[in-house]
Amino acid sequence: MKRSYIVYTTSLAVVVGLILCVLFVFSKPEIRAQIGETFQKIETQSKHQATLKQKPAESPNQPTPQPEEPLIKDIQQMLYDDSIGSYLVVTEDYHFFEVSGTGDRINASFMLENERNPLLLGALDGMALVDGETVALLTTNQVLVTINREDGVWREEKREKISGTTVKDNFHGLGYDADKERFFTINDLWSNERVELTYFAMKEDVVKVSPKATAKEKKNAERNKRPPYLSVTAREAIRVQENAPSDVKKAFKDIQPIGLAKRQDRLYTLDSEELFLYSIDPEKKTVTGESTSPKVYGAQGIFLQDNELFALIDSTKFSNRSFIPID
Repeated sequence: MKRSYIVYTTSLAVVVGLILCVLFVFSKPEIRAQIGETFQKIETQSKHQATLKQKPAESPNQPTPQPEEPLIKDIQQMLYDDSIGSYLVVTEDYHFFEVSGTGDRINASFMLENERNPLLLGALDGMALVDGETVALLTTNQVLVTINREDGVWREEKREKISGTTVKDNFHGLGYDADKERFFTINDLWSNERVELTYFAMKEDVVKVSPKATAKEKKNAERNKRPPYLSVTAREAIRVQENAPSDVKKAFKDIQPIGLAKRQDRLYTLDSEELFLYSIDPEKKTVTGESTSPKVYGAQGIFLQDNELFALIDSTKFSNRSFIPID
């Protein structure tokens, strides 16, 4: 009888403890959000894999490469899309590829049009995920290209010129703030020691109409209003943290940022000339940094994969040896 009582009370204590633990964990909004995001990614990957099984792997419009030749050459920008477990790559000739997570299969590809479009593309400054179905590209001539995936097929959705820029703007990298529905980039202004985070988003002008205006006048004013457009909405200067090492402060004065990656609440950019990995707090608008390890001389980009930062060290071809972790 005594043994049964001990077993019963122990079991009850364990059950109560588990219930309290679950209630405590799930009471935190941020944890519930992370769990929801994880399940969303699992669902997206499952749907995407099911779609890929229904269609053969794609190949570029060129002869089948020999085993020693790379699938993709001359990378401009790349990132890892963890929602579908694939790499997204854009080449120098504006060929867009989705590559399997193992790096040995092209799941999908298409060519960005750059001759018959009134907004010609410059070189690419940045690339960012908007959501599980959308990716955006930023060009040196300040055009934002939106690419969308539907039923496993990628297509260009639109391209827009960013309004509100100046001749001093010098953009590096691209990120997206889903909460505020806006893009951001590191702006190392020309002929200026200022470095800032420049934000841009869709904007709609407010039509000012006299209170005495007639219904017809109000209707005409609304009709003549400029359609929503993409524009710079904020410029926030960033500075080196006061307690940052002296070599970081010195290097930041001549920063040459390469790419942009977001992890948790911080932004990261790479300076492959000074060999520093900079960490930016966008709320406090401060920067700190540390030497990259390993040394990545001449790296051409930075991206996040499985919460780890990688540097693109060989843009001549795509392979698992084209990038290395730098955390």
